[in-house]
Amino acid sequence: MEGREITDSTYPGASQEAVERTLRFALEIVSDGIWDWNICTDHVKRSPGWYSMLGYAVDGLSENVATWHEVIHPDDFERVMRGFQAYLDGTQPLYAEEYRCRCRNGDYLWVSDHGRFVEFDEEGWATRMIGAHRNIHERKLAELALQQKNQELLELNRTLEDLVAARTEALQQANRALAEQAALALRLSETDPLTQVANRRRFERQVQAEWHRLQRHGHPCALLMFDLDHFKRINDRLGHPAGDRVLVAVAEAVRQDLREVDCFARWGGEEFVVLLPDTDAAAALSLAERLRLTLRRIDAALPMLLTASFSVGAMCPGEDPVALIRRLDDALYLAKQQRDCVVVC
Repeated sequence: MEGREITDSTYPGASQEAVERTLRFALEIVSDGIWDWNICTDHVKRSPGWYSMLGYAVDGLSENVATWHEVIHPDDFERVMRGFQAYLDGTQPLYAEEYRCRCRNGDYLWVSDHGRFVEFDEEGWATRMIGAHRNIHERKLAELALQQKNQELLELNRTLEDLVAARTEALQQANRALAEQAALALRLSETDPLTQVANRRRFERQVQAEWHRLQRHGHPCALLMFDLDHFKRINDRLGHPAGDRVLVAVAEAVRQDLREVDCFARWGGEEFVVLLPDTDAAAALSLAERLRLTLRRIDAALPMLLTASFSVGAMCPGEDPVALIRRLDDALYLAKQQRDCVVVC
């Protein structure tokens, strides 16, 4: 190994003994204990300060490497040996470790340990190593306490983050549940409970939307209204439950012929209305005729033929929805006088 032997030539005019004494004095000034390892004999000489630092009597321990191994804390031993061997092998430029040493009373003291080769044989192999221990116990305890506190803060932060995430997820779930409940409440408030088609409130809202769309963009829109003929006879002869079954069957049959964009609503009693976006009067008339024939074929276990009267009208620019509904209603009145027919208004 490369290095430089400390001899009297290092300090001109000084003997080897004087040089070593000066070196020891210097080490004792900057450290709490020094050690001197003769690698060839495995003899380790330790300073009085080293023994005093750990509470042992001077020269009270065997002067060899085994003593050092015995005082190192078991939890630190492997790490220290790896660092020491790396220096011996030349893979690390210096030996410097921090670890705990066992004191005479059984307690452990944190020390820093630094060492280096100081003598070599003719082939360059190290024959002597000198090092110094320094008491870092208070500083190390403070450092470890700070690390522990930082770890606790990190764990607390993670706990808080998890709590915030959990609360956020819970809040999101609650908001989703509220949104679903609100949507359900809105659907229920705008749905006819018997036939499950739109009610008058929803239909009027949809008519307003289509009326504004017509005014802005000119998209055509038509409406058809129909009323079941002689429906009072069904209720009077067969009872209201039978009448309800007829209304449900009518709603199901009509819904089969409509698009998703169409708004089909129960206007009141046995009267229904359909909003047909992007549909002109001719297409609405064709649909009304088809529905009129569909209703005649409904099998509702009735002793008489089921028929309906229809009115059809197109939405006109400048005409408000109230006037349009009134026009449809007047045309339906005329259709009811003839029964089972379609009147265009």
